[in-house]
Amino acid sequence: MSVPTGASRFAEARRLTTWHYQWIVLHQMLPAFVGQKLVDHIRRHGRRHYRPSGEPFIPVEFQIAYRLHTLARPSYRLNFTSGPGGTPLFLFLFHPSQNGAADPDDLRGGQRSPRRFVDWQTFFPFPGFEAAMRTTKKVDRLISTPMFTLPLGAIATGDPPTVLAQRNLLRHVTWGLPSGQAIARAMGEKVLGGNDLRELRPFGQGLERSTPLWHYVNAEAEAMEGGERLGPVVGGRIVAEVIIGSSSSTRAGSSPSQDGGRRSRPRSAEQATSR
Repeated sequence: MSVPTGASRFAEARRLTTWHYQWIVLHQMLPAFVGQKLVDHIRRHGRRHYRPSGEPFIPVEFQIAYRLHTLARPSYRLNFTSGPGGTPLFLFLFHPSQNGAADPDDLRGGQRSPRRFVDWQTFFPFPGFEAAMRTTKKVDRLISTPMFTLPLGAIATGDPPTVLAQRNLLRHVTWGLPSGQAIARAMGEKVLGGNDLRELRPFGQGLERSTPLWHYVNAEAEAMEGGERLGPVVGGRIVAEVIIGSSSSTRAGSSPSQDGGRRSRPRSAEQATSR
């Protein structure tokens, strides 16, 4: 019997970590974003649109539909004790007045200080702390104020524009993407009505009939799901098919199975579609 080497131990640890990560994505994260019903339908009946002939890839439509920036709150309670006088510490997501600060009063990364620790009860429903959790905002057509003044350090290139919505819309133009309505028709689905996008009429450009995909996906979520998750027609379908397809197409990992409703340890990559 051969003794595992450091390389083989690392490969096994990587494989197990990948399987567990994909299980979390497929069984917890994805249903929260698109709904369990859509996830079950795709896994049972197959993907309609995302069918790569070779290696899996991330379509540009996914990169737009998955930009769930409207979920972000303008500020967060980071912990319960490191604020002034031992009070909860609340910080803005970003604030322009904190540019260059050694210990900024916002949540930009790259800075450390003793007060900047996370009490996870704010973000997850731990037993006995359910009332402490703060939910995200909705998937809709509204973004938090800090998203209009991004710090340059939060932008990969370090260049303006610093308005997040503007950056998302420019991606639609520079990538030459079809409108949300055109994509819905290409998918054989019903498009949103003009009243669902009536806020675009005053611009006089016909955007309510030919809407950038990012705005269309957010409007669909608001109109069809009350902002609780992505809409099942365009946004949710794109995100779910790509994530499920990418997971089932990779040899390196899969989602572990379920056994009697309990989370079981993954045993093989062939468990990608088991439940």
